[in-house]
Amino acid sequence: MSIKLPSRSSLLSIPPKRLPVNRARLMPLAYAGGLLAIGALLLIAKPRVGNVPQPNQMGTLPRRSRWRRAAQKGRDGVQAFAPVNVTDSMGRSLILGGAALLLARVLDEVSGRDGQ
Repeated sequence: MSIKLPSRSSLLSIPPKRLPVNRARLMPLAYAGGLLAIGALLLIAKPRVGNVPQPNQMGTLPRRSRWRRAAQKGRDGVQAFAPVNVTDSMGRSLILGGAALLLARVLDEVSGRDGQ
């Protein structure tokens, strides 16, 4: 029993008009995919390199001086905005940037060429 393979002439051929004119149209999609992948990897892995020490290393007990108490309150207020892990912040930024680039590229393709 032999297997008969189709000949080259019987295979379907894609007309040249259907192929992308320029590969540069697809590069932003690959770049966005890379940003999304690296951002997700940073969020999942949480490397210890990105850990940031707490800013209240001098203690949390009340201070005697009025200026030092004001500085302590300011430190405690700003601490809420300080990142605990810098790689998490970078990962989120990369994911947002990749998603924005991907969305912009898809909307550009949907909008079509000039004059159409």
